[in-house]
Amino acid sequence: MVACNDLGVAFAAMVLLASGSVAQGAIPVPASHTTMEGATSTNVPFGRSTPTRVQYVYDSMLFAGPVTISELQFRLDGGAVASNKVVDCEISMSTLPSPLIGLSPSFALNRGLDEQTVFARQLLTLPSQTTGIVPNGFLQPITLSTPFSFDPSVGSLVIEIIVYGQPPGAYALDATYVCNSPLLPVGPTSCPQSNGVALGVESATTQVLWGRPWVARAYDAMPNSIVILALGTQETGSWAGMTLPQDLGILGAPGCYLSIDAAATYYGVALPDGSITFSFAIPNNPAVLGEWLRFQSATLDAAANSLGLVTSQAQKVQVCGWEPVGRVWSNGISAALGTREIGVSAVVQLTVQ
Repeated sequence: MVACNDLGVAFAAMVLLASGSVAQGAIPVPASHTTMEGATSTNVPFGRSTPTRVQYVYDSMLFAGPVTISELQFRLDGGAVASNKVVDCEISMSTLPSPLIGLSPSFALNRGLDEQTVFARQLLTLPSQTTGIVPNGFLQPITLSTPFSFDPSVGSLVIEIIVYGQPPGAYALDATYVCNSPLLPVGPTSCPQSNGVALGVESATTQVLWGRPWVARAYDAMPNSIVILALGTQETGSWAGMTLPQDLGILGAPGCYLSIDAAATYYGVALPDGSITFSFAIPNNPAVLGEWLRFQSATLDAAANSLGLVTSQAQKVQVCGWEPVGRVWSNGISAALGTREIGVSAVVQLTVQ
């Protein structure tokens, strides 16, 4: 097993933040869930039958430019139905003073200097829904008594909801969470080793999340052989005088291909079962969400061909979560600290201009 390596440098060049202004209309946040059901549901804050406080946070990268928010909509969890429910609540908005990854368990530390009560304390009737689909449509909008001017260049959006009282009864909202990262083959298939077995490589991590470890695994190598893992940023085009995918027959390994640009390489010795793992740290930055990790393995095998090298088929896996959102919540409204969760937030739609 090799030591961890930070992939931040490789990612930095890939990340672009949108800029500009936003026309009047509706913005589902996060946009990835516009037509996709969230991976979980939440009874915070409207389904706990008790006073509840929650700060939902939406990273600045989810917005293309400054907006003025005039309405807020939630949606029920996919397939769920609910009776109408009257809650005693208040809503405020502000700009998070820290990056999303710095979200604090302290409610006070997450409120920006621009904090504004946008929906003064009052009785709010949550609408009923008698037919559930997946995903459900957004509920009737909550019109803000005071529109909120939000500039994502300053920070992330904080929506704080205080429920002072509510009757018993479920009201499950659709919420984000994590997904399974897609794994796709890249380029031609593996070429055989001298024992006739093809070398393979895979992502040993099902959910590749920013801020968490990622493990790549090569398998079916000959025991105690040297195995190389290459990481790349491209799978087509020109690289180092070659055109990807490049048939290595020109170097003495016919039928073996280099399918990625091999921007970084690592090596180790295969275990008796022919496997080896390579561990890395995905940057703790929501901007890497959606990026693809391209990787390919190779092994030294002098008997396989004149080059003495055999390659696997390359693979790519996508960073699919956490979503660039978070929340802090408490059961009750008097506590100064709450439960902090990154990647979890209610799916909302904002009416903006």
